[in-house]
Amino acid sequence: MIEYPNEYQLMKKIFLFLFSVCLTLDSAAQTYEDMVNRAMDHVQQNDFAAAGQAMKAALRKEPANPNNPMLMVNLGTILRNLGQYEEALISYNVAIEKYPNVPFIRHSRAALYCEMDRFDDALKDYNAILLTNPVDLEALYRRGLIYITNKNLLAAEEDFGKIIEIYPENLNGKMGLAAIKKRRAEWKEAEEIYTDLIYKHKSNAGLYYNRAECYLRLNRPAATDSDIKKALELGYDEAPVYILRGQLRLAQYEKRLAKEDFLKARESGMDESIVEDFLRLCK
Repeated sequence: MIEYPNEYQLMKKIFLFLFSVCLTLDSAAQTYEDMVNRAMDHVQQNDFAAAGQAMKAALRKEPANPNNPMLMVNLGTILRNLGQYEEALISYNVAIEKYPNVPFIRHSRAALYCEMDRFDDALKDYNAILLTNPVDLEALYRRGLIYITNKNLLAAEEDFGKIIEIYPENLNGKMGLAAIKKRRAEWKEAEEIYTDLIYKHKSNAGLYYNRAECYLRLNRPAATDSDIKKALELGYDEAPVYILRGQLRLAQYEKRLAKEDFLKARESGMDESIVEDFLRLCK
């Protein structure tokens, strides 16, 4: 649910356009352009390490080039993809210093802050975006998720409600409202939202996982199991689904199978302390 959209396709389109329009064609600029084009080629090939090196070379070649702040956004996104978060943050900061009111740059930095668990900093970026565009749906949605993390459910409800006000059938807005219902332990109300969404989005694996959680809390084991199977069938192969199935199996006194699920969750990246707590219940 907190997955971020693929920025690379947008990044390639924006920057290939910018450089085709803005760069001059003298020999020095051509060399700079060659480096940038080489970087874009590496991005298209998903070779982000090579793309980052090519961009750094362009920056070294012409450190005063007026296109560099925008190039830094590309570099930041590539470094973020490589897990080099601190370096990525430096790149985004440089770009924002030059272009403080360009939304997609702040969106990129905010997403990085979230990956770094720096939610208060991400919140500042989303607030800045919404000051200039109060109906930026992505910023409203992401800010709402941060409010949920901070247990500010009223503020989150306001943001998701704003999304629904603008686009009544918006999937993210409705999922956000369902998440609030879950946080308030209003499982039946949350289940009803997910059921309505599944009727319209039958191939969304995350919806089945979330409804399965509601069914488990409502003591409906058969429905829980059915939705977990559907989520897995549709590709929701993530740690939380194994924790959920493990909980279901514990409720059915199948401790051996539950243990297998909790171990699978650990292999899939679930926090060790959370898994250990569940494993103790399997003894």
